Amino acid sequence: MKNIAQQYITHKLKNLTTDELIYYSQMHNIPLTYQEAEQIVKELKKNRENPFDKKGRKRMLRKLAQITSVETAQSVDVLLHRLAKQYGVEEWLQ
Repeated sequence: MKNIAQQYITHKLKNLTTDELIYYSQMHNIPLTYQEAEQIVKELKKNRENPFDKKGRKRMLRKLAQITSVETAQSVDVLLHRLAKQYGVEEWLQ
């Protein structure tokens, strides 16, 4: 069941819209410009890293830092953890 849920979440990340990302960032008080959100969404669509694997998530966030900023990548990491906690799956990001 965990693998199916992780596949669903990974699919959701790849299909996330800019507006959805802005919505989540505002909901969690994480500053994110529309342009940064567009760049992040574009990168997530082609991302092949596993966000549930610590090393894969680090590589993904490092790439996001290159196209936006270190602060934005850190904010995305915070957002991922908050969303995981909200849905009761935060241990999957360990």
